[in-house]
Amino acid sequence: MNSIGLLAAADAGGKASNPILPVWNEIIWGGAAFAILFIVMAKFAYPAIQKVMDARSEKIQSDLDAADSARSDAESLRGEYDAKLAEAQAEAARIIEAARSDAEQVRQDRIAAIEPEIAEKRAQAEADIEAAKDRALTDLRAQVTSLAVGAAEQVVRSSLDEAAHARLVDDYIESVGN
Repeated sequence: MNSIGLLAAADAGGKASNPILPVWNEIIWGGAAFAILFIVMAKFAYPAIQKVMDARSEKIQSDLDAADSARSDAESLRGEYDAKLAEAQAEAARIIEAARSDAEQVRQDRIAAIEPEIAEKRAQAEADIEAAKDRALTDLRAQVTSLAVGAAEQVVRSSLDEAAHARLVDDYIESVGN
């Protein structure tokens, strides 16, 4: 290390140089180079950089404007979509209500068409019941007549004519019915 320091001192004219302060000719040449570089940069590079920055600012502003425009378009489309959706829901509700109304009308029509048939079948059933009741009563009268005649013959032990039997049975049935 010592030999390097001696060599550096020998190059500087034998006196030791200050490591912090540079030599005056380096300061002058460094200052001149800086001034020339500054002038060239200010003349050529700064306007180009400024132009690029302005172009970038304009692009950013145009992108922001386009985004605002797209947002407003999207909001208007959403408004149209919401309006169409509400309209479609109203239409669906109207169609459902119309279908319910039609179904109720069909049900009422079928009930109206079936009611006469039901009334006819009910009347037929009542007539059949009445006829069966009449037949049953007739059969019952015939059986009661036959039983009464048989019982009367045994009680009286004499033979009665058929008209007297019928009259006797009818009187008996009437008295039992009351």
